[in-house]
Amino acid sequence: MSNKLENQTILDFQQGDEKAFELVFKSYYVSILLFINKLIDNREDAEDITMTVFSALFKRYNLFNTEVNIKAFLYISARNSSLNYIKAKQRDRQKIREFAERMKDDTLLEYEHSIKAVVVEAIDQAIESLPEECRKIFKMLYYEELTPAEVAEILQISVNTVYTQRRRAVQTLRLLLSENTLAIAWLIHTIALLQFKIPPPGHLI
Repeated sequence: MSNKLENQTILDFQQGDEKAFELVFKSYYVSILLFINKLIDNREDAEDITMTVFSALFKRYNLFNTEVNIKAFLYISARNSSLNYIKAKQRDRQKIREFAERMKDDTLLEYEHSIKAVVVEAIDQAIESLPEECRKIFKMLYYEELTPAEVAEILQISVNTVYTQRRRAVQTLRLLLSENTLAIAWLIHTIALLQFKIPPPGHLI
């Protein structure tokens, strides 16, 4: 994925610099507008939605420390806002189907795949840096989807040890990924999907 913004611009953007806001806006306005217009097929409303998307980005400026994060937020927000527009303006199923068809060949799908690859790579690298016991237990819980009891039985350790090592692993990963907003979100999402395997009292993140 090619970058449109310099690193200093990203740093300035995160600090709330107006000139950096303007550079981000100029760099992505046309592509976001065209993307939205392709989905909703209404240029005037597409312009309004585009401004709303950028407004949402600027209100959260301090959360974005890479261009990947900024670009992901813009495209995903644009897609979601477009779908909400379609639902509000056109309630019939045909319009929803048309929206889905437009999404099939859209560059967002390819872009989201690229975003996922970048995020997963960052998480994998962080996991590999965990202490051996933490890493092994974390992978068994979230990669192999074993229950804490199953992990304890396989490793011949207590279930409480599994809980403790899991908690340490998650805390360490959060620290290692603290500068990567998307990776943190992805990690939390992954853990949430499998949370039912971990008894809640005293063992949540």
